[in-house]
Parts: sequence; C-alpha cells; structure tokens
Amino acid sequence: MTLARHRSALAALTASALTLSALATATATVDTSARPGADSAASPPTTAEPWAEGPVGFASLEALGQDGTTGGAGGERVTVRNQEELVRYAEAEEPYIIQVAGTVDLEPLGHLVKVRSDKSIIGIGPRAEIVGGGFFLDHVENVIIRNLTFRDSYVPGDWDGKLPDNDNDAIRVDTSHHVWIDHNEFRRHGDGIVDLRKDSDYVTVSWNVIADHNKTFGIGWTDNVVTKVTIHHNWFRNTHQRNPSIDNTAAAHLYNNYFDGISQYGAMSRNAAKVVAEHNYFSDVVDPLVTKEPESELVERGNVFDGVWGRIDSAGDAFEPASFYEYAADPAETVPSVVARHAGPRGKRPPRVPDVITVSLDGDGDYASLQGALGALPPNHPDHITIEVEPGRYDEQVRVWTDMSNVTIRGTSSDPDDVVISYGFGVDQETFYGGTHGVNGSPTFWVLADDVTIADLTIENTYDGDGDAIAARSTGDRVTFDNVRFVGDRMWRTNQAAT
Repeated sequence: MTLARHRSALAALTASALTLSALATATATVDTSARPGADSAASPPTTAEPWAEGPVGFASLEALGQDGTTGGAGGERVTVRNQEELVRYAEAEEPYIIQVAGTVDLEPLGHLVKVRSDKSIIGIGPRAEIVGGGFFLDHVENVIIRNLTFRDSYVPGDWDGKLPDNDNDAIRVDTSHHVWIDHNEFRRHGDGIVDLRKDSDYVTVSWNVIADHNKTFGIGWTDNVVTKVTIHHNWFRNTHQRNPSIDNTAAAHLYNNYFDGISQYGAMSRNAAKVVAEHNYFSDVVDPLVTKEPESELVERGNVFDGVWGRIDSAGDAFEPASFYEYAADPAETVPSVVARHAGPRGKRPPRVPDVITVSLDGDGDYASLQGALGALPPNHPDHITIEVEPGRYDEQVRVWTDMSNVTIRGTSSDPDDVVISYGFGVDQETFYGGTHGVNGSPTFWVLADDVTIADLTIENTYDGDGDAIAARSTGDRVTFDNVRFVGDRMWRTNQAAT
C-alpha cells in the first residue's frame, strides 16, 4: 500500500525528587524498550529529561502568588489503596504527597474525586490506576498528578458523549492554576480525557499517553483570554477530535507531541486562541492543524507530517515560548521513538493481548467499543488477533490504522443484521470548523492496515444530505469483507489514498 505523504528554567522540587527516587527504585529493572513503538536499538537520545523533578513550561513559572508547581512538598507522605482513602487525603486542607498503590475503583461510574490545593498524587510503580472516574480540580492551586493510569469511565453506546448524565472526564480543571499532569496514561473515558476550563492558568501537560477516545483534550469554556498551557511529549493515539481543542487561550505551546492515528482533526486554535505548534510528529492524521475563526492564531514550525490528509493551517504570530521559559525540544524526526519509549507511567508494559478480544454493549465483553478494542492491539503486532463483536448497534467511527494489521473483526452471529456499526458524516457535509469531511473524514469504517478481515456485520452511514455517504473504505492490502452488509450511498474501495 502506498499512502500519499507530505512533510511539510526548570524547577527542582525536593519532595518530588524523593518520590521519583522511590519510583526509580521500584521500577529500575523494567526494560522500557519493550514498550510498543520503542525501537531499543535505534531509539535516539532525548534532549528533554523524561523524568525531570519539576515541570517545563508554564507550570514552572512564578505567578499568582505561587512559585512554580510543587504539589504536596513539605506535607505528609501517605499511601492509598481504595476510594475512601483517596478521597480522605485528596480533599484535605493540608498538603499531602499521596501515593496510589494498585487499582482504585471509583463509584459510581464517572465519579470525580475533588482535589484541593497543595497535593501531589503519584502512582507507585507501573500498575497504579484510577478506574471508572477521575479527578476534579476546582478553584485550587499547586497540584501534581503523575505516574497513574486513568481508564474506563466509557458509557457503552455513547461514543459521542452526548447523554445528559455522561460528563465522565478523567481530569477536569476549573479556574485553577499551577497544575502539572505528567507521565500518565488515559484510555476510554465517557466525555473528555483532560478538560482545562474556565480561566485555568499556568499548566503543563507532559509525557502522557492519551488513547482510544473521541473528545480528547479541551481547553476553554470561557470568553476571557487568560489560560497559558504547555503541552509536550504526549502520545495521542487512536483518537478522534480535540487533540487538543484550544479556545480563547492566551498562550498554548505544543511541542514534541506524537499525533498517531486521528480520525477527525488534530490540534485546533479557536476564537482568540494563540497557539505555537513546533517539532511535533503527525502520522495518519486527518486535518492535523486547524484555525477555526479569523482571529485564531497558530504558528506552525518544524513539524513532520507523515501520511496526513487535509488542513495544515498557520495564521498570525501568536507568541514566542522562549520569552516565557527555557525548554529543550527534540528534533521532530525522533519524536515517535522518544515519546513511545518514555511517555506514560514509568516502567509500564502493555497487558498481554489474548488471541480473541470481545466487544459488548452489556459490559460482559473486554471492551464496549470497537475503538477501545482496536486500541488494545500492540502497534505492528505480528500475531493474528480476532475481535468478536456481540450483537448491538455501535454508533462510532472505526479506523483500523496502518499499525493494526493481522486482525479479524467479526460479528458473533452469522446474521450481519445483528451487529451494526453506524455513523453519519457525508463527503460533502461541512465540518463545524470549515471545509468538508471529504473521503478521509466521512467513512463510518476505514481500513488502512494490511491483512484485515471484516465479517458477519453491517456497516452503515446514516448521512442523508447532499453528496455521498460512504459506509466503508479500504486503502490496505489483502483486506477481505465477508458476509458484510453495507448501508449508504456507496462502499468505497481503493488502494490509493485520496486527497
């Protein structure tokens, strides 16, 4: 398969250093080169320090009465293992260094633990995780969140996050300042992954894995133009939109991020936002960089665009990040290997993937969405894996990205009417940010990988406006559709990437 390609002063924190030393001791024997996407032999050195003791960027600055972001420095160190213990210390008035051990299940689904000022919440080792909910920072300051996995507050069947009771974020930050979100992994939440809202300021989001999600990272929810945020060395993988969406932001600096498999749009500057996007790597991305309004500014420089389609916008002068702080950017060409090797919780290895993965809307399967199941596949895995889809209607766009080869996706019933994968974007339908979805953004189901079989299900495009409604598209080699029912104006089949 041939795809059309076009390329176009740190703060040292004593308390955090102690925590990082403990983490290093706990995970020193783990070979991080075994992580998917990390080439141990050829992975280049990184200019940046992956496990710095303090944040780079806006969270490091002295402002608003706070000298950098120190979290719970000087406070008692406690270890929590359940929701009751986590809530007790996170909501306390005193500073704490809260160490999370093992899995903390939050109830009810989507519950957000309120985090007060002067807290460090840090996972112990690679298996610390928050399941079924997340954190809410509201009118607070000086918070560090590191080395945690946040997962699975997804509401089955609500891929768009439109149900009135589905506000299930992983981390929501309202009117807060000096926040550092670092080395976490986020997957399969109900609404947003990170929502940075209502004039929150002096924030750094760094070295995170953000994956298998629709509405990923939103910044804004305000008419004011106040927020300043640094976003660096994050891995956005198998996502749909808001990567991030940046609205009315005084300064958003995106550098050395890896955008890997994005189906609607990458990073967007909205309203009066000022964005600098530099030395990032975009691979398999529709509309990588977008400016929405005439007053939206976005400086694009030094990025690599490898197998992308659509808009790469640049407008205005925005701002110069170096006038605020010092930072060391890696060359964009090295970003996929550097980020895949170092992003996420320290020493975390992906779980073993079984030969058969199940998807079900009733909660009895391994995952509740096709996007979640496909995201579980290790990149470029050599062994064949089958995804079995239980009966039901799955309203989501599905992308089998180029690194998801050797997979079969099939309904568990022999009747294709029992399993329906449905969405409703038209080729000529306008997007909310201008232009049209086109043949890259509109198909309900697009196979980009090789050696893929789709069987015993229905793929439909429900768009009923003018122009084509593409049910399925394939640009991979050796792709088989067996006993598949297509509903839409056309089923598009081509071995050449359209533009």
